[in-house]
Amino acid sequence: MNTGIQDGYNLAWKLALVLRGQASARILESYSQERIEVAKRLLETTDRMFDFLVSPDWFVSFFRTHVFPHIANMALGRERVNQFVFPLISQIGINYRHSSLSMHDGDKGDVKAGDRMPYFAANGRSIYDKLRRPAFHLLSFSDDPGQQINKDRIEAEYSGLVDYEALRLHPGAAEIFGTDHAFSVLVRPDNYIGLVTRKPVLNEVRAYLSNIIGRSWDKTGPDSMVVDHVSLNADTSSGWKGPHGS
Repeated sequence: MNTGIQDGYNLAWKLALVLRGQASARILESYSQERIEVAKRLLETTDRMFDFLVSPDWFVSFFRTHVFPHIANMALGRERVNQFVFPLISQIGINYRHSSLSMHDGDKGDVKAGDRMPYFAANGRSIYDKLRRPAFHLLSFSDDPGQQINKDRIEAEYSGLVDYEALRLHPGAAEIFGTDHAFSVLVRPDNYIGLVTRKPVLNEVRAYLSNIIGRSWDKTGPDSMVVDHVSLNADTSSGWKGPHGS
């Protein structure tokens, strides 16, 4: 079930951006880049488990019914085993570091572009409380009060596509991302990291959305968008009518 949910959401947010004219259709190619390896590993794992569960071999049958339950019970009672098993079963340990949607220029620490956004508390609340809306989320960790200027400019340029949140560079974030310097993280709609950067954030976000997603604002105004040099007007009256043309 977890695999199916992640498959569906991975494709859904990309399709939504393309249909709205907020991204190039080339981002759809990243679906197979990101999910095919997951499918292969799942098939290999389930095939081995199925063989173990139905094998008629007497030794395997004895081990399955008399030995394995005791081993599993003891193992799952250990915290380190649970820390390994939970990300495996829930699949939150999956990463897309190899994806074309992962920009690696600034991820020098343990957390890389393509990783799931790690959990930690920010201002006394889960960082995931800030990631609920299905959009890109730009999180800037800094003690610089001038971050409001970036927020206004980014949300004006990418209204509806990017949410901006300026956060204090507290010890938890600094430890997880391996830096004591100000940095920013662009989180995808599926809560995976698109980029980590210490560079001027406005330029980095523009470069990511233009080069990686294939999305930039046309100079004529916010109602007209440029995606791979093809102008798309926000008026959808003559656009796609659905599978039945209605």
